[in-house]
Amino acid sequence: MSSFTEDLTVTLVVTIAGQAHTIPAGNVKSLELKLTPYGFNGKVSFVVYSEKSTDALFTPLSTQNDLIEVALTVKTYTTDTSTVITPLSLSGLVTTRGFVEQTLSNILKTQTLMLHRHYQLEFADSAQVLWTQHYPCDLLTDTTLKALITAHNSEKIELSYDWTVLDTTHPVLSLSLGAPGNTASFYDYLIWLVDSNNGVFSYDYTTKKYSLSATKTQSGTAQSLKPLDVGAFGVNFPEIHRHQPNVLNAYSESPLNTAITNADVASPIRRDYIARYPIAADMQARVTLETARLKQPLHEVWVEYKQFPTQLTPPGKLVDFKGSSAWNASLFVYANTYQVKEWRLKASSVNQELTLDLNNTHSRYEVEHSLILNSSLETNVALPPYTLPVYPFFVEGKVVSEQGEETDATYQFYTDEDTSTNYYQIKIPLWADKKIRAAYQPNMDTGQFYFPPYKNARVLVGLNFNSAEIVQFLDWGSGTALPMDSQGNQVVMGKSKTSQNIIKHSYVDSKPELQIQRTEDKDTELLQFSTGYIILQTQKKEDEG
Repeated sequence: MSSFTEDLTVTLVVTIAGQAHTIPAGNVKSLELKLTPYGFNGKVSFVVYSEKSTDALFTPLSTQNDLIEVALTVKTYTTDTSTVITPLSLSGLVTTRGFVEQTLSNILKTQTLMLHRHYQLEFADSAQVLWTQHYPCDLLTDTTLKALITAHNSEKIELSYDWTVLDTTHPVLSLSLGAPGNTASFYDYLIWLVDSNNGVFSYDYTTKKYSLSATKTQSGTAQSLKPLDVGAFGVNFPEIHRHQPNVLNAYSESPLNTAITNADVASPIRRDYIARYPIAADMQARVTLETARLKQPLHEVWVEYKQFPTQLTPPGKLVDFKGSSAWNASLFVYANTYQVKEWRLKASSVNQELTLDLNNTHSRYEVEHSLILNSSLETNVALPPYTLPVYPFFVEGKVVSEQGEETDATYQFYTDEDTSTNYYQIKIPLWADKKIRAAYQPNMDTGQFYFPPYKNARVLVGLNFNSAEIVQFLDWGSGTALPMDSQGNQVVMGKSKTSQNIIKHSYVDSKPELQIQRTEDKDTELLQFSTGYIILQTQKKEDEG
């Protein structure tokens, strides 16, 4: 990339524990910025002199672990007061920090003089800094994604919502980000959510706010790039999607393979999306989603500057190439309007000697500055790389049943009013006995056995993104376990010890014995098979007294 020399005014305020430290513009020695539609990263180095005054930044920066905030502005320097200048303004959080110290020794045998410190800070937008360190496991019920995200937001992150996907109520929503094997942070989760649901996550460099929305925002009047500022530009065409999207429903009662039209397909190349959709509306919703997600990318334009512009254009800003007669109308880019996708700046002070710059209003820098532009018609969304969250993750629960007495081992399933599907309710002790719904299915049994989980049975629950399932039973039912000496097995069916049926196999004197016993209150019927005899017995206990 070509570079140029320019006088810039770079102002920097570093705030620690509420105390602001202003760095004079001439003391900023280097700056590197990358701005994208979803946030930014930066590096800055500066000098603080302490030969004649105390370095007030040193103690809080080197000894405190408070959040360090940076406020940065960048603009070209000019003495022409008639020139309208639009600076770049950023506010972010520091991630790493360091410094190099310069001393003057042997003034006296007992004296060492600190001349200055050369500080280096790396920083980024607050969502990237905070959410990439956030790894929660959480469970919410009968709520929305908007409520889940809001519950995990920080006061440092201003976020607005304009996306109906976030307003849908889900019976279960979970976060698996602290589960074993998961490396995805909450930031990864959020970007995955946006990408997989065809949404937009963006950062507004004017208001310093984030938004989750259904479509890209394009507002305002396009700003024409000045020919005298631009050193070079070119056009790139991204790779075209050649696959045939197919949505596959693996539900055995209604299998379906729905193809999504791609006019640019190169047969037989395809991309399949497979899942089980017992509810037809869920299948159709996935087809609609994948149809919307298939968007062919349009061309991009790269721009290199040869001098620093007076009107800065951060990501999201509309620009064009037709505000001056110096732009030739035959240019490919002339008729188009573009939106800034990426904004880069690298500036290094021409005077790298770490001496006091007496002119603190600006400094001369060796500068590299470039843009990447998208067509204003582009519907694809720029998102950062992300790690997929791991689902399901596992917690323990206890089965809920409202049938019978509290101590009865009853079972109960519930019916969804909208879909008519049946489900169990499970309470999760870890989250204050929140009740979640789990699929009403045989679990580990085959269809020939009907043994629904009984009340208060301890089960292992798999929590998915917006659903749950019983994956394992964790204890024996009351009264089902037998002594080891019997080497026995038994099936206990019923509500309680006074109302149940038992089929029991055991060894008595090293010989197998089979019992079938029915108990109802004081009545007991027994059929027993032993070596040499069969017992058929019925009895009723007398009332005491």
